[in-house]
Amino acid sequence: MNVTRKSLGITLLLLTAVAVKAAAPAAGTVIKNQASASYRACLDDGCSALAETQRVTSNLVETLIQAVPGIELVSAQSKPSLPGGVVYFPHTLTNTGNGRDRYQLCLDSIDADIAAWSVFPDANGDGQPDSGAPLFAHTDPDGCWDSPTPDLLAGDSFALVIEAEVSGVAISGQSLSLDVTATSNSNAALTAANTDTINLIEGPVLEVVKSLSVRQGRSPSGPVTVTLAYRNPSDQVATQVEIEDLLPQISVDGVNAGMTYVPGSARWTVSGATVLTDDGDDGSQGSAPDLIDYCAYDTGAANSDCHDRVRAVIAQLPPGAVGSLAFDVNIDAGLAAGDRVRNLATLNYQNGDGSNAFGPFDSNTVDYRIIERALLPAVVANNSESDSLTGEDDSSNTGNRVELASLGQGGVASFSNVIWNRGDGEDTFDVLVDPAEDRLGAPLATPFPAGTVFQLYKSDGGTPLVDTDGNGVADTGPIPLPDAGGQCPPRFVTDSINLACGVRVVMQATLPPDALGGPFEVTKMARSVTDPQVTNAVSDILLSILANSVDLTNDVPVNGGAPGEGAGPEAAPVQTVNVAPGEQAILQLVVNNTGARQDSYVLAVSDMDFAPGQLPAGWQVSFYRDGGNGDCSSLGAVLNNTGLIPASDNRRICARVTAPANAQGGDTLNLYFRALSQTSGASDIKLDAVAVVAGPALALTPDQVGQVEPGSSVVYTHQLANTGNVPLSNVLLSGTPDAASDDGWSVVLYEDSNGDGVWGPTDTLIGDGVALQTAGADGVLDVGESLAIFSKVFAPASVAFGITNVKTLTANAEGASQSVSDSATDTTTTNNTDVAITKEQALDADCDGIPDGPGACSGDNCFVFTRFEVTPGEQCVIYRLTATNTGAEPMYQVIINDRTQPFTSMLAAATSCEAPAGVCSVVEPADAATGDVSAEIGLLGPGEAAMLIFGLRVE
Repeated sequence: MNVTRKSLGITLLLLTAVAVKAAAPAAGTVIKNQASASYRACLDDGCSALAETQRVTSNLVETLIQAVPGIELVSAQSKPSLPGGVVYFPHTLTNTGNGRDRYQLCLDSIDADIAAWSVFPDANGDGQPDSGAPLFAHTDPDGCWDSPTPDLLAGDSFALVIEAEVSGVAISGQSLSLDVTATSNSNAALTAANTDTINLIEGPVLEVVKSLSVRQGRSPSGPVTVTLAYRNPSDQVATQVEIEDLLPQISVDGVNAGMTYVPGSARWTVSGATVLTDDGDDGSQGSAPDLIDYCAYDTGAANSDCHDRVRAVIAQLPPGAVGSLAFDVNIDAGLAAGDRVRNLATLNYQNGDGSNAFGPFDSNTVDYRIIERALLPAVVANNSESDSLTGEDDSSNTGNRVELASLGQGGVASFSNVIWNRGDGEDTFDVLVDPAEDRLGAPLATPFPAGTVFQLYKSDGGTPLVDTDGNGVADTGPIPLPDAGGQCPPRFVTDSINLACGVRVVMQATLPPDALGGPFEVTKMARSVTDPQVTNAVSDILLSILANSVDLTNDVPVNGGAPGEGAGPEAAPVQTVNVAPGEQAILQLVVNNTGARQDSYVLAVSDMDFAPGQLPAGWQVSFYRDGGNGDCSSLGAVLNNTGLIPASDNRRICARVTAPANAQGGDTLNLYFRALSQTSGASDIKLDAVAVVAGPALALTPDQVGQVEPGSSVVYTHQLANTGNVPLSNVLLSGTPDAASDDGWSVVLYEDSNGDGVWGPTDTLIGDGVALQTAGADGVLDVGESLAIFSKVFAPASVAFGITNVKTLTANAEGASQSVSDSATDTTTTNNTDVAITKEQALDADCDGIPDGPGACSGDNCFVFTRFEVTPGEQCVIYRLTATNTGAEPMYQVIINDRTQPFTSMLAAATSCEAPAGVCSVVEPADAATGDVSAEIGLLGPGEAAMLIFGLRVE
């Protein structure tokens, strides 16, 4: 493409992360998304030179994961008893939803021959009632626990044991039953029930209870000890007591993985610490009459029952006998977080003389829950993308330092660090910037200058790092452990030797334009969300700032001997030109940027060193662009600022001097010309002169005038949220500095009164010291409440291109007799281009690719900037990304980029793209997959907009 006019290349980068697993996100999880745009502006009409990269950020959109209650109660059981006996039924209630819940427990449909019953807690899950008073009993009129269970987080369980007393007048051969029911407190229509049965027999009564030494952990893991506790509470001898346990091979979610027996691990209470000697069927062990025949998972055994189970046959159990059989298992690989491995044991036996057999009877059901989260969190923040151990000691400087040798004055320092998950499971890490203290909490000896703005980005250096877990601090998002092959998902870095996954995090420090010197140091800390006491930090160090510099010369750029080269002012005029009274003369000035980064310079003149604009009466000096010939033989637009000049580049300026008509021949006027950077303070002064000649003089100049003034504003959107656990009142917002102390830059703040997330004329102006109205105009920011705030920053009309301004927004509020505050910054740079990026979202309730929510809406009318709820596993979200060229010049090579979010996968049916040129090339993952989404737009003319729409399934 041949570009003959001003052009720019722009890339839109959207804050996302690859989905790390298909498990449903917890209720209340907020999926956040923010866009940024990077672009380069042309510095001349032919676009032969480009300015340094500029960056702007879009509004933030949020999607709230809706609570989906769930309940599971296990398990229905059948147990033997005698009239007048007591039977125990263990049960486990599990919250299978995605948010916290409480449950009402009740017993009903109780057989009349069950004389009494009580329900006890079972805190350790061993199938036995805890000591102390029952939760509720048959004396409760409604048969229900007066209080619901304690709060259960998603996946958590509550164990209970029902004690049932059989009436003494009951008759052997009867079956007695009762029902236990659990009802969700979040949804009263959601219930689960088990029916327990008591079989009245004539003979001994035995029972077996199963328990696990550990009830949750990772896949694979182990060993886990299984204990089968048995007892004979009856007054009769039982013989040939057969206990069997078929270990599960398929998980609750249907995965072909479960538990694997550990050979040689079995122990029997009768023989104490002595291991049962052989897993094969090799006869009895122990001492008569306490004998046991034991075998387990021996495919070579003659008895086929020994091939696929744990099997023990105890010769006899006299009345009152108790004991247990224990063995170890390993949890298989391949099970995802949230899945469970579940099974029970069975019991068969005979009476004393062997004339009657009883059973099979089931034990209680036990679960082993698979988790991914770290139980022992650990983190290392360092400067390596392959070694997760270096830098683990905060007191050492090995691996804990990232140094940038130098930076041009007023530039942006970029530091790349890696946050490694060194824990034993998945974890998320807050990333905090401490500009005042070192890694050990001592004051920094050389902190960055006051006014430095620190911003955190993802590994691309352009996508902002945001808060993914709702605690108000930007974080890495979930970092998993490597897979079975030692590899991490694509967006993570991998330490294949020490088996760890990490995330690269980039911090950019925008320094005040007048800052010089060095070194400067800042601390970047990674903090575990699982355990905030677990931290590790790095030091990011800028060794020196290279002072910006400028050199004014005549006629030619700096070359080692250009007229006026070097620091001025000179002792004598570098160049003297003649001018006739009432006529004009031209001095050619070349402004050379000899610094390390782009800069712009205000031009001024004086007849002394230095009083800007001071000239004798009647004398005039004006500055112009060169008219195009490169020698000031013709003049371009009038100016008083050079505009942006890249490092090591220059700009030719034509100074036109007009002498008054009464000027006397032979007079000489010294002219001190100055180029001054308002950004960095760099300046140079050069001395020239004009000599008044008697008589006529020749001057050839065009009378043309042109000027471009910024004089515009930009609106930034911020989210103000209560992330604590108490309501906040007296919420105040302020923006500083004010226009009087900021060279005319001003800021006006607004509250999103109508809650649409878009600034409009009806939004409430926030006055100094006036509390925000918040939702419902109650002046209270409730727990979890989020509020959009708009700051409108005005640039003065006289400001030059390339000037950077920082506004600081500070919020203060009161809650629980305490004051809290937080701040944000708006950094604005004047330029001759204007790019707007917006991100909207809509609900797709049936995942057909067509927006149909939130609320009553259809199609394109459903897209909003505000937060709404989505049901995981059932509903989808559709995003609309709009890039608009709001400037007066075309943009070229426009590309829009995005990625799938955490807890999401691609919904291919929703993808569409619109571009003014009619050509829009989209690259996206396959349906239900994860990865990058991009759209190549091409040319975007003034006032034109391009749009990318795509959808994500919420897992």
